[in-house]
Amino acid sequence: MKKTPDINYQDIPLFENISEEDLNTLLLCLRSYERSFNKGEVIILDNESVHYIGIVLSGTVHMIKEDIWGEKALMTYMEPGELFGESFAVRRNSQSSVTFTAGRACNILFVPSANIIHSCPRRCTFHTQLTQNMFDLLGLKSQQLMEKIEISSKPSMREKILAYLSMLSQRQGSRYVKSPLTRTGLAEYLSVNRSSMTRELSAMRDEGLIDFDKDTYVIKDRG
Repeated sequence: MKKTPDINYQDIPLFENISEEDLNTLLLCLRSYERSFNKGEVIILDNESVHYIGIVLSGTVHMIKEDIWGEKALMTYMEPGELFGESFAVRRNSQSSVTFTAGRACNILFVPSANIIHSCPRRCTFHTQLTQNMFDLLGLKSQQLMEKIEISSKPSMREKILAYLSMLSQRQGSRYVKSPLTRTGLAEYLSVNRSSMTRELSAMRDEGLIDFDKDTYVIKDRG
């Protein structure tokens, strides 16, 4: 069953400053299409050639890297409105070096990368806007990967958890935050043991640093 999108096309950053009428024309011009995926289903495999940029309409997408021993690490995740696969799709060698899976049941809009980065033969003004938006989002993705590096570089599990919650707080503009990751997903993202992380979260709650209920967290002032 197709999942209801959490975001309208006009609210997607890639389509910013493009009118609804122009957007309908653009989507036809780009030859885009939608597809739904169940939780855990593979969207793009490691070493697969990527010719489409994915846009998350609902759910979440996980970017996973597997080493030669089969150990998997959650590098980052994408929420509604965010792109994935663009770093590979716009390269001359479009082969992916990671795997993208559905972190939660998701609905994805796929857009051929060549139709974005190459000039439109009709010279549509909104196509130029689309290209500009694409470059802006590539810069944003670099910033998000820097945030992951900052979190991963923290010396202790507690500091990693606090850095992650701080990042969510800044993005959501509140100390009452909703994590798009399950506990298992969060442990993979922080590269820590899930049981140890659960114990640390409980200790942080007992010390009055945070409170939580499932995937919702409240960040309290430090005494």
